[in-house]
Amino acid sequence: MNTFAGNITLKWNKTIIGQLEFDYVENLSKDGNKVLYIFWDTDIETSTDFIAMLKELFWEILNYDISLSSEDKMSILGDSYEEWVYELATFEWEQVDFDEILDRFSDFDWVISIREAENSSRFWNKVVKVDFVY
Repeated sequence: MNTFAGNITLKWNKTIIGQLEFDYVENLSKDGNKVLYIFWDTDIETSTDFIAMLKELFWEILNYDISLSSEDKMSILGDSYEEWVYELATFEWEQVDFDEILDRFSDFDWVISIREAENSSRFWNKVVKVDFVY
């Protein structure tokens, strides 16, 4: 069993009610596309297979940023939220430490997940992402 968290951007404002078997938060981007923050557990083993599953559900994925516990350090801290606004904060630096970010944000109710991403392609810095839902 894997845990996953991340976001996908779908072309336009697609209706998705009833299509997903896991938790998600919907927001609209400034250009009218739909951004979904998704998280929960899955039997899927790799992010490649997970993205393939999403592409079967949604025919026009513009962008995605998904972390799977089998491939990345991550922690889902909460699954209760009252509002439906999603934000992502990215911490990038050569000395960024996942455990320090986890300690810093673990007591905030609106932090849903903290995940270590691939090193930045431009500067090869470490990257840790914090997903907020409030």
